[in-house]
Amino acid sequence: MNKKISFSEDMNKTLSEFIAFIKKDSEMPELSASSQKELWRRIDKENKSNKRRRPVKLLVWSAGIAASICLFVVAGWYIFSHPQPESVDYAAVMQRFESMPDTSGDVQLVLSSNRKITIEGNETHLDYDEEGRININKKEKIEVNADIESEKNIYNQLVVPPGKRSMLTFNDGTSVWINSDSKLIYPVNFEKHKREIFVEGEIFLDVTSDPDRPFYVQTGTISVKVLGTQFNISAYADQSDFQVVLVSGKVEIQQHNTAMEILQPNQMFSYDDNKHEYSVSNVDVSDYIAWKDGYYPFYQQDLSTVLAKLSSYYNVQFSWDEKIKELSCSGKLDLKEDLQEVLSTLEKTAPIIINKTSEKKYKVNVKP
Repeated sequence: MNKKISFSEDMNKTLSEFIAFIKKDSEMPELSASSQKELWRRIDKENKSNKRRRPVKLLVWSAGIAASICLFVVAGWYIFSHPQPESVDYAAVMQRFESMPDTSGDVQLVLSSNRKITIEGNETHLDYDEEGRININKKEKIEVNADIESEKNIYNQLVVPPGKRSMLTFNDGTSVWINSDSKLIYPVNFEKHKREIFVEGEIFLDVTSDPDRPFYVQTGTISVKVLGTQFNISAYADQSDFQVVLVSGKVEIQQHNTAMEILQPNQMFSYDDNKHEYSVSNVDVSDYIAWKDGYYPFYQQDLSTVLAKLSSYYNVQFSWDEKIKELSCSGKLDLKEDLQEVLSTLEKTAPIIINKTSEKKYKVNVKP
C-alpha cells in the first residue's frame, strides 16, 4: 500500500526554494558545496525523524551528481503533490479572436459564445456585477450563461478601434481603461489563485488589492505582476517598444517567468523588443496617463512625435517635410474631439499648415 509522505515545515520550505530554482534555471547548474551539504543534512534529518518511513538509500557517486539525483526525485514528488497553476497560451487565444474582423468603427465586445456586441460612442463603460452580468454604459445589461461561466479557459474580448476609448470594471473592483486601437482579453471568471488578462495596445489599471490572488497582465513578450496598484502599459503589436509606467504601489516586470525589474512609483520601464534591452527612468506619470481622461499633454516635444501619436490614435497617416523635425511645441489636445478639431488646435499651437490629401492621409508643412 502506498503511504502519503509528509515533510516538516523546514523541509517544505527547502523544497519550495528548490522548485523555484528549477523553474529559474532548467539546465540545473551545479549547487555550491555549502548548499549541497545543507540539503543533504535536511534530507537525512527527515529520513531519521519518522521511523515508519522507509529509509532512502543513496549511493554517493559524487556530491554534485548524487545531490542532483536526490533533488530531482524529491522535486518530482513535490511537483505532483503540489500542482502548479496552468499557464494560458494567450497567443492562441488572441489568434482565435483575430478571425472576427469588424468595420463598424465602434467598440466591440466579443463574448465567449462568439456573440458580438457593438457599443456606440467615443467613450464606453462596461461593468461586471457579482452575478456576472455586464452593464453597458450603465443602461443595458447582458446576461452571461451560468454554465459557460463555470467552464475553464473561457474568455471575452474587448476591441477598441482607433479614435475610441473604453473602461471596464471587473467584479473584484479592478478597473481597466483601454486606449485607442487596443485589445483586451480576459477570462469570464478569474481563477482562485490568480487574476490574469492579456493586452495588445495600451491600458491603464487600478487593481484591487488581493494578496491571495495576484494580478498578472500578459503581453506578447513581457508580463507584469501586481498585488494592488495603479499603472499604465503600452504594448502595441506593431511597435517594438514596450512601456510600463507606475503611478502607485509596486509591480514586478517578468519575462519567461523570471523577474527583470521591480518598479517604484514615478518610474518607467522601457523594453526594446528588437534589441532585447531595457531601461528604467524617472518620469512625470501624468504625461503618460492623461489619455484615460481624454487628453494628450506635451511639453517641448518634437512635433514629429506628436504627429506620430495622433497617427496611431486616429489611424491616419501624416507626411511632412524635413523642417518639421526642427520644430517642438507644448500644449494639450482634447482626444474627445474628432480629428479635424484636434488638427485645428495643433495648427494654432505650432507654425504649421495641415492639408488632407486623401481619406486617411494628411500633409504637414511649415508656414512660410
